[in-house]
Amino acid sequence: MRAFATRVVICLPALCLFTASTIPAATPLFGVPVERTANRPDSAWVAVRGSAVPDSSVLHNSKKSLRVEPSPASPDAAVRSAPIDLTIGKTYEVSGWVRTEDLTVRDLDRSPIPSGAALTMASMPFDVHSVSLAGTRDWTRLSLRFVATRAQDQILMTAGSGGAFKGKAWFEGVSLDEASPADSWPARDAVKTFGPAYRYPAAGWVYLHIEGKPYERGYQHGYLMSREIPEYLARCAYDLSGKTDAQTWNAYRTSANALFLRGFDREILEEMRGIADGANAAGAKWLGRKLDLIDIVLANTTVEMGELASAMQMTPTGLEGTQFDLPPYAGKHDSPMDHCSAFAATGSATRDGKMVIGHVTWWPQTLSEQTNVMLDIKPETGHHLLMQSYPGGIESGTDWYQNDAGVVLTETTIRQTPFNVQGTPVAFRARMAIQYAGNIDEVVKQLGTRNNGLYTNEWLIGDAKNNEIAMYELGTSHTKLWRSSKDEWFNGTTGFYWGNNNAKDMAVKMEYLPDPQGAPEYVPFVPAVRDLAWQEMYRQYKGQIDEQFAFKAFDSAPLVSASTMDAKVVSSAMANKMMVWSEFGRPNESVLAAPRDNGSPNHGLYPGGYYMLSAEPSEALTASVAANEKTRLTGANSDESRKPAPVSFRDRPEKLWKGWVLPASDADAWFVAGSAAYYRMLASPDVSKAVDTQLVRYRGLKLAGDSPENRFRIEEIKGTLYLDALRRKIGDDAFLKLMGDYFAANTTKTVTAQSFLDVAKVPFEVADPGNGPAYLPGDIGRHLASAVIVYGTASEAGTNRYAAEQLQTRYRERDQREVPIYRDFEATDALLAHKDVIFIGRPETDSALAAWSGKIGLDYQAAVFRLEGKTYASERSSLVFAAKNPLDATHMVVVYAGNSPLETARSLSAMAGEAPAFALEDGKAEEAAAGGRRRGN
Repeated sequence: MRAFATRVVICLPALCLFTASTIPAATPLFGVPVERTANRPDSAWVAVRGSAVPDSSVLHNSKKSLRVEPSPASPDAAVRSAPIDLTIGKTYEVSGWVRTEDLTVRDLDRSPIPSGAALTMASMPFDVHSVSLAGTRDWTRLSLRFVATRAQDQILMTAGSGGAFKGKAWFEGVSLDEASPADSWPARDAVKTFGPAYRYPAAGWVYLHIEGKPYERGYQHGYLMSREIPEYLARCAYDLSGKTDAQTWNAYRTSANALFLRGFDREILEEMRGIADGANAAGAKWLGRKLDLIDIVLANTTVEMGELASAMQMTPTGLEGTQFDLPPYAGKHDSPMDHCSAFAATGSATRDGKMVIGHVTWWPQTLSEQTNVMLDIKPETGHHLLMQSYPGGIESGTDWYQNDAGVVLTETTIRQTPFNVQGTPVAFRARMAIQYAGNIDEVVKQLGTRNNGLYTNEWLIGDAKNNEIAMYELGTSHTKLWRSSKDEWFNGTTGFYWGNNNAKDMAVKMEYLPDPQGAPEYVPFVPAVRDLAWQEMYRQYKGQIDEQFAFKAFDSAPLVSASTMDAKVVSSAMANKMMVWSEFGRPNESVLAAPRDNGSPNHGLYPGGYYMLSAEPSEALTASVAANEKTRLTGANSDESRKPAPVSFRDRPEKLWKGWVLPASDADAWFVAGSAAYYRMLASPDVSKAVDTQLVRYRGLKLAGDSPENRFRIEEIKGTLYLDALRRKIGDDAFLKLMGDYFAANTTKTVTAQSFLDVAKVPFEVADPGNGPAYLPGDIGRHLASAVIVYGTASEAGTNRYAAEQLQTRYRERDQREVPIYRDFEATDALLAHKDVIFIGRPETDSALAAWSGKIGLDYQAAVFRLEGKTYASERSSLVFAAKNPLDATHMVVVYAGNSPLETARSLSAMAGEAPAFALEDGKAEEAAAGGRRRGN
C-alpha cells in the first residue's frame, strides 16, 4: 500500500494536513491567483456553491484575496480550480493561506460532519480535506498532501462543506505542486514483518501483504495474524451457533470437511494449511489446542455454512408435486439474507466515459468487526490481487476483489438457490477468478464452473483495461449475464448496473420454487426501495457518474443501513493501479455500538473515514520492511527486559508495620496521615510510581485554591515523600524495623511527629515538587463545571463525535453536569484559555490537540505514541493523558486517543488510573506510566 504522512503538525496516514509554513516550490504546477475568479466554466477559479468575490481590502503578501461567503442559493461554499494534469500514484500537495472572521458552522444532518474553511480536491471523499478553520483566525497556511487518483483533478476551496455556515473566509496563494513521499505512513514502528510479508494498521484496516508459493504465503499470513485468527474463529462459532464450545465447533468442522474441503484445489489447501501452521508457530491456540487445516476451511466457508439450511429448502427432495399440509402450530422460518448495495457504471453514464464501481457490505456484526483485513497477495502464479478479507481468509467473504489485470469483482447476495453437493465453494471459485482471470469472460468461467449454489450472488464485474462492465446473476442451474460490450442493460439504465439483493432474471428466480405444489408466489422482478433509489440516482447523475456519485450514494439510506460495515470505490484509473478508496465502518460516519449482550464477542464498528489504499508499496515502506525484518532476525532484546524489578511489598505484607496512632495536633498530621498513606503505597505494585503519583497530586494541590482539605492533603503527601526519602536513605530493612518498633510502642496512642523524628534522627525536609505533571485523568471529575469536550474532525470524525457524545452523556447522567462539545476547528485559544479541556482523538485527527501537543508534552505522531520511553504502534493501543492547560495551569487537559477508531472509543471506558498518562491495549490498562518524568506540561 502507498499512503503518505507529514513532518509538520497534523498527519493522516494517507493524507497530510499542514498548518505550518512549508515553503512551496518556486514554480508550482498550478498557482493562478485567486482574484481570477469568475462564473464562467473556463475561468481559473469558479464558484460552484456560495459566493466568491476578489477582495482588494483584505490583502495577503500584498495580493488580493478571495472572499468566500454563503449565498441565498447555497448554505455552504465551494470554489473550484481549472483542471490540473496529474500522474496517478504520484504525491502532490495543495496549499494556501486562509483567514476567517466570525465563521460558524452548523449541521444540516448527522452526515456529513461539516468542516470550516478548508482545502481539498474534487476527486476526494467528503471527509478527506485539510485542517479547517472557523471563528476569527488570522492568516494560516493550510496544506493537504495526497496521492493522485485521477489523471486530471481540480482544487476545491470550501467553507461549511457538508453543512451550513455564516461569516466569511478569505483564501490567497492557493497552489498545487509535486511533493516528496518521505515520511509516508506506515511509520516503521507500525510495520510487522515475517520474511517478505508485512502488516500494519490504517484507519481501522489491517493491511496484510503475503507472497510466494501457496504454503509459504499461507505461513506468512498465519504467523502475522496469529493473534487475530483465533479471535475470528470465535466469531465464526458465535455467528453459526451463538456459542464457542468445542463440541459445537467440532460438529461444524465435520460438515466443512464433508461438504467443502475437497472443493478446494491443492494450491488453496496448501495455503490454508500454511495459515494454520504459521499461526501455531507464533503461539496461537483455539479451544485449548493448536489450529489445523479444517479450522481454516471452516473459517473460509462459514458464510456458505450459514446459507446451507436455506439452500436445502430450495433443493428438490423427490417429493415435489405432493401436497402436504402443515400442522396449525408450525411456524414459517425464513433464513435472514445478508444484504449489500453496489453499482458499476461506464460509457455514456459516467463523467469521463470510463468505469466506476462501488460497493458497501451489509453484514452480521459478529463477522464484520474483523472483516477489516485488506489482503494483498502476490502469488507465485497468477495475478497480483487485493481483496477485503479477514484473519485466516483465502477469499474475501464480503466479495471485494481487484487484480493487476485491472479486473474488479464484487457482488450483492440474492435469495438462496438450491445446493449442488457436487459443486465447489464460492470461496474457492471467487479466489480462482481474481487470481487467474484477466478479463470478464475468464471471471465468468471461473465463477460458473462447478458451482455449488451456496451464497447465491449477483456479481458486478469490471475490466479497467477496456472499461467494460458486466452483471452476472449466478443461480445454481441458471445464470444470466449482461455485458456493456453487447449493450445489454436492465430497465433501460444504459451504462449502469446496480445490485441490492433483488434478482432480476426470471430463470434464476424460478429456482426459488422447486415444488410446483408449493405456496403461490409472484416471480417476476418487482423493484424494491433500493432499486428505485439506484434508478433515481442514475437518472439524476447520468453522464456525470464518478467517485463522488458513490460517496453520495453510500452516505444515506436506503443504500446504507444499520448493518452497513464498509465502503469501497474505484475508478478505472485506480483499478489499473490497484488503488481503492476504502472505509471500514459505516460510510455515513455513524457508529454501530457493541451490544449489551455479554456473551457476544462484539466491540462495535467505529468509522475510520475514507482512506486511499494501494497495492504499490512506497519507498519508505519497502525500507521499513527490510529494516524491521533484519531486526527480527537478529532477535534484538527489548530494553523492557533489562529494567530492574519494581519495589513492592504487595506479596510481603508481614514486613510492614501494624497498628495506628493519633495526632497530638494539626502540626503532627504530616506524620500520622503520611505514614498511613505510605503503608498503602508500599503495598502497591510499584512504590516508585506511587511516589510519582504523589508528586503529581502535590503539584496539583499547589495550583488549587486554598482550603482546609487541600492543606491537609498537602501535609499528608509531604509525609509520604519524607518517609520514602527516609527508606531510600537508610535502606528497606532498617526503615521497616524503625517503623515496626515505633508503631509497636505507640499503637493507639496520641503522638507527636517530633517523637518519630527523635528516633529516626533525620530532620523533616521535603523538597519542592518542581515543574511537571499536576493532574491525573480522574481529576477531571472535579473540574466539570468549567470543562469542554473537543473532538477531532480532521479524520475519524464519526468515531470522535460519537465518543464525545458518549462522554457528554456520562457526565450528564452520572455527574449531573452538562459539558459542551466543540469541533476541533471551533476551539480557539480564546475559547480554551480558562477551561478544562477534554480532547477526543489523537493529534492527527484533532487539529486543536495538534496545536497543543508540544505545549503539553504529548509525543503522538500519526498513529504512534511514545510514553516513558516505550513506543506504542499497534492498532490495539490507546492513550489516556492528563496535563496542565498551557494557557492557564489552574485548569487541566485530558486526552482520550487511540491508534485506531475502535481504540479511541474504548479508551473512554478505562479506569482513571494512578498516573497522569497510561497506555491501554484492547481498552484495558497495560501499565501505569510513571508520573513525574514528563516535561513541559
